[in-house]
Amino acid sequence: ERKSSQITFRLHMKNGRHGIAFDKKSTGWTIIGIDKIPGQPFLRVGDTVLGIDGLSMVGLPISEQEAIWRDHQNRHVPLTIEQCFIKDLLPGGEAKERIKEKEIQNLKQRNQFLEDLMKDLRQENEKLKYEARIQKARTQRIESKENPWSKRSSQRQSAAMRVSHLHLYKQGSSEPTSPRGEPDLNAQPFSNLVYQWNVVRGQVDAAILMSKRAKKFMAKMTAIHKTFAANLEKAAEDERKKIESMKPGDKMNSCRDAFMMVLQQCTEMSAVHLRFAESVSTQVFIPLSKFYEVATQISESTQNAEQIYSKKLSDMLISTRKSERETQHMIDDLLRQAERLKRHKAPKGERVSRSIFHRKAPNKLHLKKLQTKTIEHMVKHLNLCAKASIQQKKYLEIEMPLVLTQMQSIEEMRIESFRKQIQNYSKIVEKFSDDYIRVAQDIQAFGAVIDKDGDVRNFTVNCAYSEGLKLPDVKYSLSKTPEELKGDVIVLSGADVFNLTLPDIMESQKKSYPELKVPKIIVALTEAIEHLGGFQAEGIFRVPANKKDLDTSKRSMANGDYKVPESTSPHVPAGLLKDFLRGLREPLIPEELYSKCVELSKSGGMDAKALREVFNNLKAVNRTTVEYLVDMFISISSPENLEKNKMTMANLAMVFSPSLLRNPSTDPLQMIVNIKHEVSFVTALFTELARNRSTRELSVVSARDT
Repeated sequence: ERKSSQITFRLHMKNGRHGIAFDKKSTGWTIIGIDKIPGQPFLRVGDTVLGIDGLSMVGLPISEQEAIWRDHQNRHVPLTIEQCFIKDLLPGGEAKERIKEKEIQNLKQRNQFLEDLMKDLRQENEKLKYEARIQKARTQRIESKENPWSKRSSQRQSAAMRVSHLHLYKQGSSEPTSPRGEPDLNAQPFSNLVYQWNVVRGQVDAAILMSKRAKKFMAKMTAIHKTFAANLEKAAEDERKKIESMKPGDKMNSCRDAFMMVLQQCTEMSAVHLRFAESVSTQVFIPLSKFYEVATQISESTQNAEQIYSKKLSDMLISTRKSERETQHMIDDLLRQAERLKRHKAPKGERVSRSIFHRKAPNKLHLKKLQTKTIEHMVKHLNLCAKASIQQKKYLEIEMPLVLTQMQSIEEMRIESFRKQIQNYSKIVEKFSDDYIRVAQDIQAFGAVIDKDGDVRNFTVNCAYSEGLKLPDVKYSLSKTPEELKGDVIVLSGADVFNLTLPDIMESQKKSYPELKVPKIIVALTEAIEHLGGFQAEGIFRVPANKKDLDTSKRSMANGDYKVPESTSPHVPAGLLKDFLRGLREPLIPEELYSKCVELSKSGGMDAKALREVFNNLKAVNRTTVEYLVDMFISISSPENLEKNKMTMANLAMVFSPSLLRNPSTDPLQMIVNIKHEVSFVTALFTELARNRSTRELSVVSARDT
C-alpha cells in the first residue's frame, strides 16, 4: 500500500499477519512500525527497528542498519521471490531475474534426493522400533519367571507384579504400555510403586509407634501404682500417728481397734500395688522396650536400603527418559531439516511464502551428518533401555523382595511380642485381683470386732462424767476504734499504702496533712535517714537492711505509725523508701514515656531541653516527688558526705532507676539490654535537676520543714 511517502507490505507467518511499515527517507528505508494483531490500527514506534536474524537494531543509525541488511543479503543466497521483492524496496537493491528453467530442474533433482533420504530414515526408524520391541519382549519373558519371593503363593506373585511393575512412558503418552505397545492395565508407574512402598512403610512405622505408645503407657501405669502405693502407705502411717496422739482418745475401743486394722491393711494394699508395678515393669515394659529398640533399628536399616535401591532405579529411569526426549528431538529435527531442504529446492510453483528472517537452508552434506549422529543416539538409547530393564528386573526380583521380607519380619516379631506381653499382663492382673480380694475379705472381717453394747457400757460406766460448764465473758475485739477510723482510712487499711498510686495517696492525706506536696511516708523516711546518720552511712540505699527489722517497720508504717525508733539502722528507712517507690502501681515516670526515655539514651540526645521536655510531661505530684528525692541525693552526694558513704549521683541513679522507669516488656533479653539505657537516662535527669536547683522552685521545702 502506498500512502504518500510510506510503503506498507505484509508478511504472512504461522502465528498471524504481521505488518511492517517502511518509511522512505533521503538516506534510505527505515522500519518505523509493526502491526502484530490483524484488524488493529497501525502502531507507530518512531524510527525503532525490530531486528534481523536475532540482531537488535534499536537505536542504530541508518547507515549501520543498511550494513546489517547487506550482510543479511550476502549470507542468504539464492534469494527467493519474496526476498527479491523486498530487496527492490531497500536501498541499493536491484531487481533480480526470475528463476530460470535450469534452476527449476536442479531443484527437482534435489527434491528427489530428499524424498529418497526420507524413505531411508523411515526404514531405519522402523528397524529400531522392531529391535526395541524384541528387547522389551525378552525382558518381559525374564520377568515372568518365578522368583524365590513369589513362590509363596501364585496369588501373592500376581498381586506383587501388579503393584511393583515398572515401565517407561511412551513419548507424549501418559498411559503405561506393555512390551508390545498396547496399553497394559496391570502396569503401574514407578511413582505408584513408591506409593505402595510408603503404605508398607507407614504400616510398619505405625506398628512400631503403637509399640512405643504401649511401652510408654506401661511405664506410666507402673509409675502411677508406685506413687499410689507410696502415698497410701504415708497416709495410713500419718493417720495412725494422729489417732494415737488424740487427747482425749476415743473411748469406744472396738471402733478404734477396727480402724487401726483398716490402716494396717492399707499398708498391705500398698505392698500389693508395689508388687503389681514391679511385675508389669519386668514382664511387660522391659520386653516391649527391647522389641521397640530392635524393630526401630531393623526398620531404619531397611528403609535406608530401600531408598538406595529406589534412587538407583529412579536415576536410571530418569536418564532413560532424558535420552528418549533428546533422541526423539534429534529425529524430529532431522525430519524438519529434510523437509526444509525439500521445500527450499522445490520448483517455483510449489514454494511457500518465506520471511526475510529465515535461517540458512541446510545442504545435503549437513543433513547426512545429522542423520548419522541421530542413528548413533538411537543405538545408545536402545542400550540404555536394556540397562534400565536389567536394573528394573533386579529391583523386582532381588532388592524389593528382600526389603519386604525384612518388613514382614518386623510385623511377625511385633505380633508375637504383643501376644506374649498381653498374656503376661493378664496373669499379673489376675494375681493383683486375688491379692485385692484377700485384702477385702480381711477388712470385711474387721466389722465383727466392733462391739456396740460393750463399748457403750464401758463408756457409760467408766468414762462419762460432768464437771460443769464455764463460758468466757464477751469482749470487744475489733482491730480499730471508731475514733481511729475518723482519720486516714487508706493509711489505716494496712499494706495498701505500699501498693497505691501517688494521686490516691495524696487524696487520702488531704485532711491529715494538707500542707504536704509529697506523700507523708516519703517525708518521714527521708527525715529518718538523715536523723539516723544515713547521709554518711557507707553504701546507703545499696546495703540491704535486716529482714526482720524491715518487716517490723513496714507493718508499723502500713498501720499509719511513721515513727522510726532511735536504735534503728539508717539502712531500714532507706530500704523502706525503695520498697515504697517500687511498690507504686504507677512508676514515677509513666510507661507511656518509657520508650522515649530509652530512645534518648540510645541516640545520645539527652540534652537539657530533651530532659526538661520529658520531665514536664509528668504529673505535678510526680515532678514534686522526683525533685524532693533529688534534693536528698544532692545532700548525700555532697563532698563532705561522699567521702564516707561512697554514693555518687550516678550510684544513686543506678539504685533508683527501677523505681522511676519500669520496662513494660516481659522479654527477659530486652529487659537486660535496656537496663544500661535506663540508668543512663536517670543519671542524666538527676544531674540536670541538681544543676538547675538554684533556678527551679522547690515545691516541697515547706513539707520538709513541717
